[in-house]
Amino acid sequence: MFFPSKFPTLATTIFAKMSAMAAEHGAVNLSQGFPDFRPPQELLKCIQRHIDSHTHQYAPMPGLPTLRQSIAEMHRRTHNIQIDPDTEITITAGATQALFAVIATLVHPGDEVIVLAPSYDSYVPAIELMGGKGVEIPLSSDFSLPTLEIQKAISPKTRLLIVNNPHNPSGKILSAAEMHFLENLAKANPHLIFLFDEVYQHIVFDGLRHLSAITYPELRKRAACVYSFGKSLNATGWKIGYIVANEPLTREIRKIHQYEVFAVNSFMQAALAEYLPDFDPSVLVTHLQAARNYLQTLLSETRFKPISTQGSYFQLYDYSEISDLDDVLFTEWLVKEVGVALIPISVFYKNPPKNQRIVRFCFAKRNETLQLAAQRLKNL
Repeated sequence: MFFPSKFPTLATTIFAKMSAMAAEHGAVNLSQGFPDFRPPQELLKCIQRHIDSHTHQYAPMPGLPTLRQSIAEMHRRTHNIQIDPDTEITITAGATQALFAVIATLVHPGDEVIVLAPSYDSYVPAIELMGGKGVEIPLSSDFSLPTLEIQKAISPKTRLLIVNNPHNPSGKILSAAEMHFLENLAKANPHLIFLFDEVYQHIVFDGLRHLSAITYPELRKRAACVYSFGKSLNATGWKIGYIVANEPLTREIRKIHQYEVFAVNSFMQAALAEYLPDFDPSVLVTHLQAARNYLQTLLSETRFKPISTQGSYFQLYDYSEISDLDDVLFTEWLVKEVGVALIPISVFYKNPPKNQRIVRFCFAKRNETLQLAAQRLKNL
């Protein structure tokens, strides 16, 4: 049976590929962004209570009102802002579905979307599926915003600018100056809408602060912000997230959302609604910052050179003193011959920089996992 492919050149994602190779070769998996430690014990108890209480039928399409209220209260505590839980919050089946729903809502055939590379790999396929065009703008060498290039790329066809903060794969967080640049960009371009991927909002290190788009009035009027409980609660397999957007945009997003998944599992929402009032992000930050520092210490005796990370699960390392192989071949060699799975950074670009020798480590792991990986890498 023949049918035309909508993505004839698209292969399985690098994350699925490297995790499969890690399993095949018995490698330590520091590739895909998931922790190997448990979610908070009190949250697991909440889930069990709601399973036992028979919370098993459809939740409302936008999400349980109690969970949306808990999210609004969480943002009031963390950002000192008011969000209407009824008209500005939508619960989604993870952040990737949320990103797709926003892109499907906003992008029409012929529209252009500015994508800042390196970028998460789900953005461009969603844009292209809607008939749009992804316009790739490389970030600066330190992963800061290339302000002049962004301004030059905006045209009458530009519908959307996607901003990932904290950034995957670099771990860079946007400065106040960069956020003000984006706010001024919104003022100067009334046709431009923003999609902020803020899934690592709570995971920021070294006393730095995540500056959310929803705290900037001009951006909040013109943006959808996407979040992930999987990242915040060490539970990426639960696939539950949410979107914050103004009421008119939320209304349109929900039209798409209802025909993608209709609703998200009910007992998980009920458990999160109960748990969030006691959620303390600083516990997670302390744990992950210690893991980042431990990985840096373990690799300090190798020829991997760290590139500063300010947040997220990830640390980039330059391996140019180890090998001249390009990053895809190097990571394939590592997983097969050394027994450590990493992610090549070139896959986050449509047009990767030449001669870049950088790989991504996920440090959201137990100390024993990081120790085993370092033991295998120490002689490179």
